[in-house]
Amino acid sequence: SPPPPSPPPEFGCLEFEVMTNVRELTKTVNGNEVIGQWCSEGGRRTNPEACNNAYATTFPSNAFAPGYFSTPPIYRAPNVREQRQRCVHNNLEGDAARCSMDSKQYQCAVRTSYNCSAAFANDIRRPPQDKWCAAMTPRSVCEASYARAGNPWSVGSMRGRNYRHCVWQEGQGCRLSNAGFNCRDPDSGTLCIDVWDTVLFDTTTCGSLAIALARDQGVSFRAAAAQIGNAFSACAPCSSNS
Repeated sequence: SPPPPSPPPEFGCLEFEVMTNVRELTKTVNGNEVIGQWCSEGGRRTNPEACNNAYATTFPSNAFAPGYFSTPPIYRAPNVREQRQRCVHNNLEGDAARCSMDSKQYQCAVRTSYNCSAAFANDIRRPPQDKWCAAMTPRSVCEASYARAGNPWSVGSMRGRNYRHCVWQEGQGCRLSNAGFNCRDPDSGTLCIDVWDTVLFDTTTCGSLAIALARDQGVSFRAAAAQIGNAFSACAPCSSNS
């Protein structure tokens, strides 16, 4: 007798990285172009493939972190996590066809920004260095440095810090900038999403290898990423988490 069918690949946050966020797509409202479609819009009702390859960023209750998800991402402090829900098609045709938002909610870490990556790599406050901007000379060294400032913050299970760039002021030397930005704490463990775009060779990244492997083997991106994490040291965070 034929072997039993394989279970469908496990779905996790990494799968969203190759899907379309419908909330970032434009639509026409009263003759004006606005950003923010939902699953049922954009022709996905009659296009099952497009529907099943899409998701929406949504807002959960305040139980996770009071006020956090009700604040637009560009104003969140810090913007380190978002809630996502898949779009699913009912596989019917004609008037009965529907593309709806699945009820299951995923709490996913967002990618580390360029600013945060630079701050992690050039954090002069990290032991054993433990310096401040005023100690950084000459100007070229000053302007390449970042310092942790203020108290650590927490959003749900995530922890992080505020970082500030060191700036050079003529006649005063190196000083801590007034404006800062928030970053998830790398000391608590780098996530797979943080190395997803890390280039291994040419244009090949940890993520692109995981995507190709997942499709070749018919496994989840999380399982494929774990294999890539074990094979390439630059992708190591993918071997144990998603």
